[in-house]
Amino acid sequence: MEFLTYFGEVFTPLNALFLLLGTVGGLLLGATPGLSPTMAVALLIPFTFHMEPASGLILLGAAYTSTVAGGAVSAILLKIPGAPANIATTLDGHVMAQQGRAAEALHYCFISSGIGGVLGIFVLIFFTPMLAGWALSFGPSHMFWIAILGVTVIASLDAGGSLIRGMIAGCIGLWISTIGYDEIQGVERFVFSSHLEGGINVIAALIGLFAIPQVLAILEKGRAKRNTNLFDIQPQSFGTSLRICIGKVKALTIGSVVGIIVGLIPGAGGQIAGLVAYDQTRKLSRNPDAFGKGESEGVIAAESANNAMVGPSLVPLLTLSVPGSPTAAVLLGGLLIHGIFPGPNLFNDYPDVAWTFIDSLLVGQILMVVFGIGLSRVAAQVIRIPESVLAGAVTVLALFGTFSVQHSYSDVIVMLVLGVAMYWLGKYKFSSAPLVLGIVLGPIAETNYVQGAIIADSQDGLAAYFLTGTLNLVLIGVCLASVAYSVVMEVRRRKVIRHMDLRKRMPRPTFPPEALVLAAAVALIWISFTADQDGAYLFPQVIAVAMALCAMAGLFSCYALGASLMNEELGWVQVRNLALGLGLIVLYVLVADTLGFYLSGALIFAALAVLYDPAGRSPRLLMVRGASALGFMIVIYLLFDQLLRVQAPRGIFL
Repeated sequence: MEFLTYFGEVFTPLNALFLLLGTVGGLLLGATPGLSPTMAVALLIPFTFHMEPASGLILLGAAYTSTVAGGAVSAILLKIPGAPANIATTLDGHVMAQQGRAAEALHYCFISSGIGGVLGIFVLIFFTPMLAGWALSFGPSHMFWIAILGVTVIASLDAGGSLIRGMIAGCIGLWISTIGYDEIQGVERFVFSSHLEGGINVIAALIGLFAIPQVLAILEKGRAKRNTNLFDIQPQSFGTSLRICIGKVKALTIGSVVGIIVGLIPGAGGQIAGLVAYDQTRKLSRNPDAFGKGESEGVIAAESANNAMVGPSLVPLLTLSVPGSPTAAVLLGGLLIHGIFPGPNLFNDYPDVAWTFIDSLLVGQILMVVFGIGLSRVAAQVIRIPESVLAGAVTVLALFGTFSVQHSYSDVIVMLVLGVAMYWLGKYKFSSAPLVLGIVLGPIAETNYVQGAIIADSQDGLAAYFLTGTLNLVLIGVCLASVAYSVVMEVRRRKVIRHMDLRKRMPRPTFPPEALVLAAAVALIWISFTADQDGAYLFPQVIAVAMALCAMAGLFSCYALGASLMNEELGWVQVRNLALGLGLIVLYVLVADTLGFYLSGALIFAALAVLYDPAGRSPRLLMVRGASALGFMIVIYLLFDQLLRVQAPRGIFL
């Protein structure tokens, strides 16, 4: 019970202030698209240079825990995950917001995050020495199968989608993850443009695949008035939300256990925790069809897993100097700059620093719930903002959030291209979640497969290394069970489709997207096999073949089985609205570097807010929207330039 000895240190005036600032700041940073927990902690490290070690770690730890939860705010309200860890939250959280249950969804998010986070910190406190050695037992083969388990989750992420199209989207994401330089051998792959030389940044892809389709979906409706009754915010007291959330024992248990296990495995990452927890909760639910349609258990499972992994991810860091997550790696830097070297002797040499830091994480979880609930009361009002204003704000945030990651204009171009492509795929009932998951899991699967292959060459061969051993067999069994469940659910879905005879009601396009995917897969197969250099294209070869097989299965499904193909066809008015809006956004991206991010941002905000406003274009409205654009860009300037020190291009006029 040594952790109780240093509990009072957390509540000294200075430490309490840093804990408060880290929690509130982390929530706000997490709610900003593009600012991941890793980036938030990295941005705060310079502020800790002149602090006491314990105080600096308290600030970083509070930002870490609250940023993970804060990312759910934009995921729920805007369907833009604040970080990859919040991908699963969008699946039901945004639907709840559309149903007028935004405040309820945010309540569940912060309550479940707090419960999962506290359980994870208790694991860190009581089981650190025992679990550290177990965490290191995971080798490349085990990490490869964990990544494959994530891939098997792909098809069931979109409750209303198709198994085949989920796999196609996942294969596309896996292939996108191979663009750029091979991490093992440094070979350049699939670099068709100078904008792709650095590869596809996962945050740029995340923003593009989730934000841009939402903006285009708003713009295609033009100035049509939306049904405001649909978006009325239904109030729900915190007590009611707390009672309901605690009553979801299964979702909380699955989320917390998955988060703890994934957090202990070095390099697994919170995005896997949330997605696996969501998938397993759905599979074990009595009503799995409700997921993706506003099921609260989906939000609870995903967010409890995301925060439950925070504490365990620090176990290998504090005891063995091995970070369990990218953010933990940044925290390692925070320790080293103060001359503290984590390892087996950390709790003997620096007990005051180590235990004060851990105690602050426990208190920080409670503060995160308190301030998160307060934030949800204000944030839920985003649903009342006119869609035209929301489109302008999201467009500007997408550009600034993408640029802030690597200060790369190429990332902005890639973000827009991926977003437009995802909008088109979305019309054919493809989901962005499997595609993003493929991008996230691709490097993990490839790196560990190549490392495992190198190790296997010096031992008993590839098959023996990857297919033997208790842990390997357990993971393989879980993967097979996940695939079997997805197949069974797909068969049931097709029976329902045939029973309803949806073919008579759904238009059949003359050119299904599977045909384009098949053509692309054939081209990738040719490139991968002809350009292979010392095995650098081995993983892309496997992906290209899998993509081709999935595309052929999709074509068979479309024509032989009569599967539904499109959500709806666009009319001429919608095409005209979309062309105007997309043209403005493309122009914005092209001139932003010349005119400056702030001036061009104000112009695109005002243009979209006025041209697509159902209220018309009266002089008064023009003044209001102009003032809104100016005020919004002032906030953007203070956030990105003054607070985050993002040096965005000022343009020719500044």
